[in-house]
Amino acid sequence: MAPAITDPRYAHAEGFTTVAFGRGGDFICTGGSDSLVRVFYSSKAERDQEAITLEQHSDNVLTLAVSRSKIISGDEEGTVFCFDVSTSTLAESGKLSVEPSGTVLRSALPARDISISGSERQVAIATDDENVTVVSLLDMGLLHTLTGHRGSVNSVSYSPDSAYLASTGCNGTVRVWDMREDEPSCISVMHKMAYVCEPGNSMEQSKARWSPDGRFVAVPCSDHTIKLVERGTWQASAALGGRHTKKISHVTWSPNSRYMASVGLDGQVVVWDVAARTAILSHATAGALCQIDWNPCGNMLAFTDGAGAMYIWDDVIPSDQGHAPPYERQSAVAHEAAVSHDDSGMDSAPIGGLFDDGDGADGGAEMDSDGADDDIDDGEALDDFVVDDDGGGYAERQAPRWMASDAPAHAFQPGSTPWVGGRRYLAFNMVGSVVAVAQDSYNSIDITFHDKSLHRDVHFSDSFRFALAALAESGCLFATTTKALANDHALRSADDAESVLSFRAFASWSASADWMFKLPPKEHPRCIAASSHGAAAVTSLGMLRLFTCGGVQRHIESLPGRVVTCVARGDLLLVVLEALGSVKSNMGARRLEYEYVLMTMDGQTRVARGCCPVGPGAEVVWAGFSEEGHPATCDSKGMVRVLHRYWAASDACWVPVLDTRRLASERGNHETFWPVALSASQFIVATCKPKTRFPPFPAPILDELDVEVPLLHTDTSVGQQEAKLFAARLFGDQLSGEAERSGGDYPGGASGQSRDDLEQDKLLLRLIQLACKADKSQRAVDLAQMIKLDRSFDAAIKIAVYQKQTTLAERLMRIKDTKFGSEDDEYDDVHNSDDDQPAPAALDARRHRPPATTYGQKQNIAASKDSSDMDLSEDGADAVSTKPGGMAAAMLEDDGPELVVRPAKPPVTSKPFNPFGVAAPSTSMEIKRSDSFFKAADLHSDVSSRAASPSKRQQREDGAAIAPRKQAKMSAFQYKKKAPTADDADDEA
Repeated sequence: MAPAITDPRYAHAEGFTTVAFGRGGDFICTGGSDSLVRVFYSSKAERDQEAITLEQHSDNVLTLAVSRSKIISGDEEGTVFCFDVSTSTLAESGKLSVEPSGTVLRSALPARDISISGSERQVAIATDDENVTVVSLLDMGLLHTLTGHRGSVNSVSYSPDSAYLASTGCNGTVRVWDMREDEPSCISVMHKMAYVCEPGNSMEQSKARWSPDGRFVAVPCSDHTIKLVERGTWQASAALGGRHTKKISHVTWSPNSRYMASVGLDGQVVVWDVAARTAILSHATAGALCQIDWNPCGNMLAFTDGAGAMYIWDDVIPSDQGHAPPYERQSAVAHEAAVSHDDSGMDSAPIGGLFDDGDGADGGAEMDSDGADDDIDDGEALDDFVVDDDGGGYAERQAPRWMASDAPAHAFQPGSTPWVGGRRYLAFNMVGSVVAVAQDSYNSIDITFHDKSLHRDVHFSDSFRFALAALAESGCLFATTTKALANDHALRSADDAESVLSFRAFASWSASADWMFKLPPKEHPRCIAASSHGAAAVTSLGMLRLFTCGGVQRHIESLPGRVVTCVARGDLLLVVLEALGSVKSNMGARRLEYEYVLMTMDGQTRVARGCCPVGPGAEVVWAGFSEEGHPATCDSKGMVRVLHRYWAASDACWVPVLDTRRLASERGNHETFWPVALSASQFIVATCKPKTRFPPFPAPILDELDVEVPLLHTDTSVGQQEAKLFAARLFGDQLSGEAERSGGDYPGGASGQSRDDLEQDKLLLRLIQLACKADKSQRAVDLAQMIKLDRSFDAAIKIAVYQKQTTLAERLMRIKDTKFGSEDDEYDDVHNSDDDQPAPAALDARRHRPPATTYGQKQNIAASKDSSDMDLSEDGADAVSTKPGGMAAAMLEDDGPELVVRPAKPPVTSKPFNPFGVAAPSTSMEIKRSDSFFKAADLHSDVSSRAASPSKRQQREDGAAIAPRKQAKMSAFQYKKKAPTADDADDEA
């Protein structure tokens, strides 16, 4: 029966073309000489759809590797890009989601091959510079550089358990590396085994590949055979040959390791039965073939030729001819059972033989007599394979086992990004941005300020290739570091070269304010910070070095080698460290815990220290200070937290102020946010495309997310008001506390603090009104006790009276007397003092205003016009008006030390005038005053009582009359309508 091979699909221009299946088998990736990466659907029903095209590369794409969630591609320019893949959208919209997520590596020479570890935490990259580079996929940091090849490296392949890495060079040497140690070592060298080829021609190079069961490495050899190098002995135990007539360029294994497929320059595709060591199928094409890959979850092959075409071979292994399916992972199960430890820690039995021809030489060989391979279980053994006996789904993964993490903490610089298209942000904050642009032998640095009136933009050539930057209004601190710490493989300097700290001042009375320091050998900056009070650098030797803005070395101390990041503002420096409680699992996951240290920039005072919380399974991705001075962090789950009350060290706590992930889900999209800055009301971010972590170039568009404290029931009006109140009180307390800590003034002085207190009281009054409407008196009392201003309390009492909550109003008056002092006592102190001791002018003016006057509407210049015209209701229907003559007039009139008395402006209403400035209830008493009601009652009672008796004190002693204050209260709540009398008219006259 003829093989079911599709017609050629010309995916790229003529030239070398690479191919790789997705880990789930639902898509195929190709890369070609047109610098494009294309993603095709693999199923028969969808493979004719238009491909997804990725255009990030600028040169020929030479290699591809795919994991569960990433596509990694390398080109002839030496750039390796990473793309995030989401297959969850297939079920919803039938479309894949593929988005660029950053640069994995920038090399000066072409990237020839890529291999992702079985744990999907590392990626190995072969380049023409004789080295193998290992990069972490968790943070894109450089982990290892494997040296030893004497020529260009053209192939790399991880074992399924990530314990070993096989690499081949252009000189035919095959090396095997033990990747389980902190420093990988070469444990086997096989000279002249692979093809010998000239570097630079991808068509002439061949690739070696590990089997999915982890037992063999398949190496194309110079005699046109495929040799199987056995794990442990590292000797060729079998060979497959006799079919190819020219160089074998690429091999691939079936998912269960029973079969192998190979392509060569002779244009043949050959399928091998590994156990029988024979070729069972073949197909010839007209031209040389480049690469081939087997669907990890099915009976399908995809291969490419030098014309840029891709072919798909369906139903490769014919089950009707007695051949076993290629996707029953039986040997993988046996291998996993063999290499895993049991709970007692004893070694397991050796692996049985794959070959069953009865010679015994291959069938009973153990892996390694010295036990090195028996200790494969470092928590990762074959964790990327699952048992699926029927081929229809995936088995449930084992529960992870957690253990102490010995991996070093990876530091990051807030506001920095990886290299994307030869550019990267070294710093990005509300001052401006620092962009590095890669050139041939140097970088160019562009410093751009958001406020052009602050400083002029700066551009200069960077021969040091600075990898870190910290931008402040006073200047910018730059630093060079190692390739591993900077994640910049294109750095010219070696890891043992001296690192440099350089400060570039922006504005100074001195013409020579810039300075530079060279660090000792083997000491390199991990992270740096700068502010108006100086600069700081944390180094790889655990040194914290502090400098003044002029370059004076002010302080040095030792910190644990677990520093993650640092950031500065004013005289404060925040250092975030990975805590000792961090653990890792046997499946590659990490559970991180953090600590923080908050100190002054001179290093002499520890302001606060303690735990720095993150969400479960999250890590810190940003740190900074809010506009008000709060130390702040954001974790990878999108939760933003601020350190509150740090000025009282024992009371310091981290308070969540915004959940960006919940906000994105409420918006109905999958956007991600890149943090930039935080203020009391907004979180400034750069909005990124779904599945991307970093903003694009050129300068991104900043978005302002309203701070929404994650309280309960924030979908209701009450919950929203409570969240606003909490945030206002939180950041207001921060301003007061920071002023107390630093010995300075509140921003804006006393008037600024009064204005902020007034804004908080407005929010409280809205909540009190809602509580009164809902007949929740205790809630209203709780809210009223938070009020800060005397006149705001008067407004709360008026709200209660207007809502006919007489009992609540009486209780609020008693609370006010307790909190702000009794007016009766004040009245006695003023009116019963000696005649020769005049009353204070302000109080006398308040007590003896003529009835035809009211509080003026004095406006604070710094306050907005809207602050005096607020509406306490949500819909305005039952508003307690704050127009002139109303409640807010009583609440807002005491802005300064003097009281302004102006003619009253009666409200426009058909009802008789009332002291609340609203439509009067049917039982409201009529009083021709717009002043505070109880003050008017006191004054009226005072005049009447003076005419009736010699003194108020004598009335109290005789018990013959009711106190004027009490009489006023009785009049307010026990008023009964009666016909006006002549005495009333006389009194009013």
